[in-house]
Amino acid sequence: MHNLQHIFETHNFELTNETTKGVEYRHQETGDIVYLLPTKEINLVVNPLSFNVDLSQSDGKVHSTALKHFPKRLNGGKQPISFGYSFKFPTAEALSDFLYTLNN
Repeated sequence: MHNLQHIFETHNFELTNETTKGVEYRHQETGDIVYLLPTKEINLVVNPLSFNVDLSQSDGKVHSTALKHFPKRLNGGKQPISFGYSFKFPTAEALSDFLYTLNN
């Protein structure tokens, strides 16, 4: 995941937190947060209340305690859990293209 950091920096995102569950990046102009999750593919999770992005194109909802700046909802448990929308990318270039669209 560290090899992708330069892509985030290119698109005006700064690393703000890193855990075993994910890496948090904050957009330097808008303050919006995205999370990069450690999966086999490049898995970026965006806040459903941020960015002008078509959530219907996502790979679905992701629930995780790692998404600490995202809204919460019930997901089968007794306590609400943070959630966002996952976008998976086969290449770093595809991730870069997506981050470009978030900026525009």
